[in-house]
Amino acid sequence: MDNREKKLIAFDMDGTVLAARGEVTSRLRAALEYAMEKGVYVVPCTGRSRRQLPMSLEALSLPYTITANGARVRDEKKGVTIHSDLLDWQTARGLCKLVKRFPGASVCVYIEETVYFEGAGEAQIRQSYHIPSYMEVKLTGDAEILVETRRQGVEKLFVRVEDASAREAMRCEVAKWPQVSCSSSSPRNLEFGKAGCSKGAALCWLCQTLNVEREAVLAFGDGENDREMLRFAGRGLAVGNALPVCKKAADQVIGACEEDGVARYLEEVFGRMF
Repeated sequence: MDNREKKLIAFDMDGTVLAARGEVTSRLRAALEYAMEKGVYVVPCTGRSRRQLPMSLEALSLPYTITANGARVRDEKKGVTIHSDLLDWQTARGLCKLVKRFPGASVCVYIEETVYFEGAGEAQIRQSYHIPSYMEVKLTGDAEILVETRRQGVEKLFVRVEDASAREAMRCEVAKWPQVSCSSSSPRNLEFGKAGCSKGAALCWLCQTLNVEREAVLAFGDGENDREMLRFAGRGLAVGNALPVCKKAADQVIGACEEDGVARYLEEVFGRMF
């Protein structure tokens, strides 16, 4: 693909474009701004909720966002959700109950673009999850009770589980649930959503809506939950620090996140330095 064929750039955030301080670098921001000036759609495809986008991306006035691993697609100009793929609350409640069987595991519930953290206090939650100061923290004492009370579709459940054997056992249990998808963004978590829901599925829907062919899409990622997105794109790129499962799904491995790998690749694409 040459520069003229690029129509959409999709990218994961954590571990892919967000540096240690949780913001995009000025170099990457300049590259994305240039792409937008050339008429290219620039679309974050993240496991985060919409309210967790960093200020450096908010300032770009992006046209669309894909959040919660593809559970929501939002038209940012109109400020409305244009596509959603939610887990029914009864299934979400059952998953919360299952997680309780594993000592040390805790659940975050994504509802209405807000994340509810199961834990004792905000300071502890911020430290445990490495949450930057700009991100909102809402607490819930018991995720199962929250889901039962709200009775709304759930974007995803983020399960923190440090023990590798417990994590694998939990994954095996959830594999028996045909209505649930399971992925991960790090070796210390599992993420549950509606079966068929993924960043790749949401990106496919958006491209069809915008009449953008998959061959004209660049996608960047680092985790297991980026596989479908990289496979869908005409060119799927894994950053150097990506998990092996992500690198396997990619067409190419580029520089690491902390090396501004995405910015450097876009400079090659557009033939200029930023």
